[in-house]
Amino acid sequence: MAAVLEFNSKSRRFVTVQYHEFGRTGLRRLVAGQYVASDPRGRAVMLAGVERSKIVYIITRDSEARLMLASPLEANRSGSVCFDVVGVDVGYENPVFAAIESCYEDSEGSGKQLVYYELDLGLNHVVRKWSTAVGDTAHKLIALPGGSDGPSGVLVCMEGSIEYRHFTSTGEMAVYSVNIPRRANLLNDTRGLMIVASAVHRMKNAFFILAQAESGDLYKITVDFAEDSVRRVGIKYFDTLATAASSICILKAGFLFAAAGGESGGSHQLYQFENLGDDDGACFSAEGLSYFQPHELSSLALVDEIEGACPMLKSQVLHVAVGEDAPQIYAACGTGARSSLKIMRHGAEVSELAVSELPATPRAVWTVGGSDLIVVSFAGSTLALAMGEGDELAEADNALGLALDEATLAVCGVEGGGIVQVTPRAVRHVMSDGRVTEWVPPMGVISCAAVNTRQAVVALGRSGECAYFEMHAGVLREHAERLAVGSDVTCVALAPIPQSRLLAPLVAVGCEDQTVRVHALEPHRCLEALSMQAVADVAHAVAVVDHGLGDLAMYAGLRNGLLVRAQVDPVSGDVDDTRTRFLGARPVQLCPSGQSVVALSATPWLCHVQQGRVRSTPLSYDMLDYVAPLGDNLVCVAGASLRILSIDRLGASGTLTCASIPLAFTPRGFCVHDVSRYFAVIEAEHGRWAPAHYAAKLEESGAEDEALPPEQFGLVRNAGGWASLVRVLSPFDGETVFLDELPAGHAAVCLAPVRFGNDSYVAVGCAVGLSLRPRSCESASIRLYKWTTDGTGLELVHVTPLDDVPQSLMQFNGMLLVAAGRGLALFDLGIRRLLKKAQSVVAPHLISSVHIHPTHPDSWLFVADVQESVLLVAFNHTARAFHVIVDDSLPRYITSMRALEDGFTVVAGDKFGSIFVLRAPEPVVKSLDVDPTAARLLYEKPTRSGADIAAHCWQSVAEFHLGDIVTSIDVCALAPHARPVILYTTILGAVNVAVPMVSQSDVDFFLALEAAIRKHCPPISGRDHLSYRSSFMPVRSVVDGDLCESFYLLSHEQRELVSDTVDRTQQDILKKMEDVRSMFAF
Repeated sequence: MAAVLEFNSKSRRFVTVQYHEFGRTGLRRLVAGQYVASDPRGRAVMLAGVERSKIVYIITRDSEARLMLASPLEANRSGSVCFDVVGVDVGYENPVFAAIESCYEDSEGSGKQLVYYELDLGLNHVVRKWSTAVGDTAHKLIALPGGSDGPSGVLVCMEGSIEYRHFTSTGEMAVYSVNIPRRANLLNDTRGLMIVASAVHRMKNAFFILAQAESGDLYKITVDFAEDSVRRVGIKYFDTLATAASSICILKAGFLFAAAGGESGGSHQLYQFENLGDDDGACFSAEGLSYFQPHELSSLALVDEIEGACPMLKSQVLHVAVGEDAPQIYAACGTGARSSLKIMRHGAEVSELAVSELPATPRAVWTVGGSDLIVVSFAGSTLALAMGEGDELAEADNALGLALDEATLAVCGVEGGGIVQVTPRAVRHVMSDGRVTEWVPPMGVISCAAVNTRQAVVALGRSGECAYFEMHAGVLREHAERLAVGSDVTCVALAPIPQSRLLAPLVAVGCEDQTVRVHALEPHRCLEALSMQAVADVAHAVAVVDHGLGDLAMYAGLRNGLLVRAQVDPVSGDVDDTRTRFLGARPVQLCPSGQSVVALSATPWLCHVQQGRVRSTPLSYDMLDYVAPLGDNLVCVAGASLRILSIDRLGASGTLTCASIPLAFTPRGFCVHDVSRYFAVIEAEHGRWAPAHYAAKLEESGAEDEALPPEQFGLVRNAGGWASLVRVLSPFDGETVFLDELPAGHAAVCLAPVRFGNDSYVAVGCAVGLSLRPRSCESASIRLYKWTTDGTGLELVHVTPLDDVPQSLMQFNGMLLVAAGRGLALFDLGIRRLLKKAQSVVAPHLISSVHIHPTHPDSWLFVADVQESVLLVAFNHTARAFHVIVDDSLPRYITSMRALEDGFTVVAGDKFGSIFVLRAPEPVVKSLDVDPTAARLLYEKPTRSGADIAAHCWQSVAEFHLGDIVTSIDVCALAPHARPVILYTTILGAVNVAVPMVSQSDVDFFLALEAAIRKHCPPISGRDHLSYRSSFMPVRSVVDGDLCESFYLLSHEQRELVSDTVDRTQQDILKKMEDVRSMFAF
């Protein structure tokens, strides 16, 4: 599907102008779309497939000057494979596209060619204009400016070199070649570099190209030309980026943006140009091979970085952190020296700007607008603080007339420069000239109060009445009547003052009778009761804010830890659309901050608006007692300290806060000690030297080399080699307490915790000289480590040789289960090595992972084959053999799996980006319930034909295409009050949740909502949503939650269409989705 999109600056969204369908058989190598190239003058665009297909669209404009695509013109060539396509800048001549192709049907050979395709605008067809042979390693094209800006033509990037190629108008072919400079490698690494990203920057009467190699090095390429002829192509080392980007872009404002690539760990980076590298004295090479020594950034400066988690290789949901109710997600991410163990928590990232210890534990804190004054209330006194030099808090010299010998219930700056302070015994109005007026309650004390710039409401003890004050002529005066609510008042809050209004229209009052009442404050109906909302417990705090979505939002924090949010009509005062969320065991304290509300319980939460919806996001910080806004920051009370916090990048990376522990190599797996909660991590890097081994190799050869930080410059290449280590680290401070570097050539493949007797061990599967294609190794072994007594270190016990590479390790039946090749083997602990107790061949091709059965961990297990789906295997204790009970009738290339608690259902993902649920057939379930040894099932005759197949096969329960490879699956509860969900992570760094729906009404509702959005709001690309989710298998028993949540982003007209189709109101739909989220996930 080809689509023309236009960016709408008002709605800040892309709008579809036109669709054009060119393929109906899905994503295949014969369908165009793998490569897209446009004519630099905007006249045509070419879509190319991996094989054969090429389509050219002429771009025109309709009567309203909108871009339109004309009918496609084919330029297919059978038997050819395409590697890259670009548009050649030929000025205003017929558009030309260049492609790297290889024809496998050519009898003379299958070498690569550079091919020019010309679009004849007059005859309206595409011709293959010119071709020439290029090197077999050619993989990328860079188009040069043409016309009056440059010589036109393309740069052909090959391994170790770059060639300029162009077919001139006179029929001549211009060729200029230049070798890519290499790092000075003293161990004689002869493999050339590959260019992975490039950007062309045009200046007045000149241009240059920045090209990045796979090592992260940036090269500046210049082309000397006169008119249409090229004289020389030059290349020089420019700088080194910490990441190998998938794409780079030079902005006109003088910035370079590097988008994340496979080697970058998913981090997008923004750099600013310091200079163009013309005066740094670096080596300039136009011909011949040259070497350079990389250096720290000199021409670029890092401005900002968006951290990502790509690739996410392994993850586990664990409850390791002390003092946190919710579990954390621990993920092994990244490749190379920029790898890390990431700790993800639900919440927004918070930075601590300042901390000041207080003489006692305060009760509350406020900030007085316009004076930078921070007022802290204690049990019987008040303290006024101000920001000093160096962001330090100091006692204020001018307390603005505050009564410091009494506790403060509320304080606010008022109109005219004065200040209103409410204490338990009086309402004090300090005027700008220093005069003070006090209002003393006739009986009892003041229990709570709310103040803004022109109004004040105070609750009079336990009388069930409130006194209301307004500012008149610069003096705070009491209203003639009292507000009688009929119950003891526990909290009170004023609504924000609307623009073009002088007074807040409403006041919300929380009462002991478990109600929140709304009263009017407008002059014509002052103190009139408007509405009442019943709540589940006594309101501890109440707040009214304007989120900018039309109605006001009223929040009530209850004593039982519930947060209630409702909409309040600013005119009538009607309360509707009530939502409830459990925040923690403590009573909820509310602190308004602009258009947001901070709710404090066991965890601080921020209720704010993002993308047109109200979100409740926890803050990744300690428990707080009170909060007040301080500009864009927050001033907080935590225990006996006062802290100033800043919320960083709210909503920039979803609702997960990520802390990273750096690693040396690509992480392959990790496990945690049961008592100390320390992590054992295995790391292995292919084709790289370990820093220690590289230094030893240099010393052996007598050479000297400057050590470069691998985090910035990467590891030194070592073709075919492996570097591995075993590490023990603390998840609390990230410190490495144990490190064992394996000998050179050893690859750590897998690990697992195992117990022999009362001792805890870690088994690490290793291979020497491991080759990935074809899969082979010189030798394989299991290294058994024993945890130290305190669980903070490992001791190597012995090494056991194996016949094949161990793919997965697991404790089973009190022994170590090893999956190597097609077979399973059981090992017991011996003095000098592990002792083999059982062995069986169970998998058709290669076992990728093993999972123990949740209900019968000593008898059954799940085995995943790399090509033949999941197997249910039973262990015969008498015969010491493994037997396959259930297999699959469909080939599935399993990447991860997880068995559910019932023991007969498994969730798995495959390498094609699908996730599915399989369940054992009913006869198998009944038979295993009666006979757990599965003796009868082993002798049943298969109902299918074929060799080595089981009598029964899995039944498909659910199918869903994600478009991303699932690397880990876990079943967990994400919060203390939440229900269990299926959490799975993907290789691109996404964290997803599959929510089980147990109510048929919920199933019907979400199916109807998904169908309505799919019908009325198709994707902007024009691709059919149902077809995409059914790319390999028809979608079944799964609702696309991401599609349902796109309802938040629809326009009002689209929402009306969807809600009419579903036969629900918009508020009902929004409330239902929010309830599901709060019940199961975030």
